[in-house]
Amino acid sequence: MDFEAALTMELKTIAAFGSRVYPLTAPEATAKNGVPYLIYRSSDGLRTKTLDGYQSGKAVEGEINVIAARYADMKSLTSKVIDLLVGMEQRAIGNDGPFIQELTYRQPIELYEEQPDLYRCLIDFEVYFDQGG
Repeated sequence: MDFEAALTMELKTIAAFGSRVYPLTAPEATAKNGVPYLIYRSSDGLRTKTLDGYQSGKAVEGEINVIAARYADMKSLTSKVIDLLVGMEQRAIGNDGPFIQELTYRQPIELYEEQPDLYRCLIDFEVYFDQGG
């Protein structure tokens, strides 16, 4: 299982989101419909490299956006997402996914989006793992 599929599986374990975990973009939602939800972004990452050449490890940067109708809900869900991210370090994620050697997240950024009347928290993170082989 690749990193993105494993990450998606992990994020869907947060019951409040249900199946509302989306890559890159989400269906239109309002404060009364379709929330809370989570949007994530990741990439194929960069292979690690030493003087001997490229290695089997990877560094992947990602972003998670937690969206909720109420500020208190956004805060609570953000805390759950951070706990999940921190808990991924030093274990394999998903079903037979990569073993996360190191995970670092950055200071969460909280926003209010007036047009849909929703609260958002942006969490940037970076993971290191070995792909094996």
